[in-house]
Amino acid sequence: MSYRRKKKSNKSFIITIILLVLLIFVSSISDGLVKAGNNAVNTIFMPVNKISYSISSELIKAVEDTIGSKQTRSEIEKLKVENKNLLKENANLNEIINRKDFLKAEKKAMKDEKYDYIKAQIISSDVKSMQESFFIDKGKKDGLKVNDVILQAIGDSEYSSAVIGKVVKVNATTSKVETIKNSSNDVSFINSRSGDYGVIDDFKNKTISGYMLEVSSDAKKSDILLTSGIGGVYPKGLYLGEISNVYMSKDSLRKNVNIDSPVDFTHLYRVLVLRR
Repeated sequence: MSYRRKKKSNKSFIITIILLVLLIFVSSISDGLVKAGNNAVNTIFMPVNKISYSISSELIKAVEDTIGSKQTRSEIEKLKVENKNLLKENANLNEIINRKDFLKAEKKAMKDEKYDYIKAQIISSDVKSMQESFFIDKGKKDGLKVNDVILQAIGDSEYSSAVIGKVVKVNATTSKVETIKNSSNDVSFINSRSGDYGVIDDFKNKTISGYMLEVSSDAKKSDILLTSGIGGVYPKGLYLGEISNVYMSKDSLRKNVNIDSPVDFTHLYRVLVLRR
């Protein structure tokens, strides 16, 4: 009996071992099948995935090349703003530089002609008439003469911004001034860029107007106009203003110009009398 029990126990042990071996074998086969299945799936779909990724990459690249990425677009907009600011600053600097050159030319012309300045204040009270004529607090006792040139003073300094007009009548302590807007006070000018000549001859609706002596004259917006010296009243090189518009007359026989002057003829207080 003891022998039989021992033999039965050995059989059970052997069967258990065999079953464990079978389980291990089956498990290894299953892992292989899973891996093989995954490899098969990857093998089948890899070309599709590759093409899909390639197409999407090219589309993204094309979009970014066309409109840029979000970061790129933001940087471009920033550069555009900076560029506009730089252009504005450059225009302002050019204006200052150009104005400086004209002031130097103006000063040199006055020095060559041996002019000197006399500060004066406007004593007119009628704002409407001031645009064409007004009185100042200087006269014969101060040495003023008819045709002395009047310039707009910058503050209380001895610097001027542009031509206002000329003295037409001198009293003992006061003088009458006619502005360049007065219809009887035609002023000859020269285009500082092209060297072409013209005449200021009209003022309507707060706009100074004139015309070029030659229809073929080269004149365009923003050109600087200076006194030409022709006529003997206004010395050459005094600043008048900038051309704001150029247009032909209806019969195409005259080239007209509108002029922007830095002088505010409705708010005149201090002036400079330029005398020989």
